[in-house]
Amino acid sequence: MCKPTWGKDTDPPSIPPLRDRLFIKDYRKIELRYDPNLPQRAPYPKTQQQVIDLYHQALNENNEDDNYVLFSFFRTGCSDFNGPNYSVNAQEECSLANFFLIRVLNLNPTNGLALFYMGQTFHRGYLGEINTPKAVEYYEKAYHLHSNSLILAAQNLFVIYMHGIGGVPQDFDKAKYYLEKVAADNPKGIEAYDLRNFDTHVDMAKLLNESDRCKQKDPNNREWRLKCTDEMDKKREEYIKKYQGTERARNWQENPDQESSE
Repeated sequence: MCKPTWGKDTDPPSIPPLRDRLFIKDYRKIELRYDPNLPQRAPYPKTQQQVIDLYHQALNENNEDDNYVLFSFFRTGCSDFNGPNYSVNAQEECSLANFFLIRVLNLNPTNGLALFYMGQTFHRGYLGEINTPKAVEYYEKAYHLHSNSLILAAQNLFVIYMHGIGGVPQDFDKAKYYLEKVAADNPKGIEAYDLRNFDTHVDMAKLLNESDRCKQKDPNNREWRLKCTDEMDKKREEYIKKYQGTERARNWQENPDQESSE
C-alpha cells in the first residue's frame, strides 16, 4: 500500500488539474450530521473557477469555513490514491486536503469535523505512516467535545480498543464505554446487538489473543501455526458446548471472524 506524505509544508500546494469526479461529490453524512447548515454556509465549488477563487480567498481571509470546504472537496484524493479510482492527480489532491485540514485546526482547535478527520488521517496514514495512538488522541478529543454529533469517532474508538490495534493497548473497559455510546445512538443497529453480547466478544478476543501468542513463538513454522489454530478451534468447540443453547454459543457460532485460516 502506498503511503502518502503530503500536506505538511507551510507553503500552500498548487491546485492540480481538477478531475470531474471531484465535482460530483458533496458533503458526507458525518459532516451534515455535525453541521446541517454547512452546505448553505460553505457550498461545494461547482466549477474550476470557483475552486480557484475559493483557494485564494481561504488563504487571504483565513475563514474557517472556506478552509474546511477546500479540505472536504479535495479529501477524495486521499482515498482514491490507493483505491479503484486511482489517479495521478490524487496525490496532489490529498496534499491540498491535508494542508487545509491543518489550517482549519490552526484557526479553530475545537472544530469537531477537523478533529475527527485528523484522527482518520493518522488512522489511515494520509500524512505518512499510520499512527493509531495519535488517531485515538484526535478521535477522543472530537467525541468528548462534540458527543454523538461525531458518533463515528466513538465507533472507531470501540474497534481500536476492542482489538488493541496499531500499538494501542487492548482495553475492554474503554471498548465497552464507546460501544455503549454507539448502541445508545442507534438502539436497532448492530452495535446494540454487540453490546448485549459483549461478554462473548471479550471471550472471542481473548481466545484470538492466545492463538496469536502461540503462533508468535515460531512464526515461520507453518506446522506450528496450524497446531495453534487447531488448539484454538478445539477451545472454540468447548466454549460452544459449554454454553450450548444460549445466546453466547449462537453468537460464537455465527461470528465468521473466529474462523482462522493458514
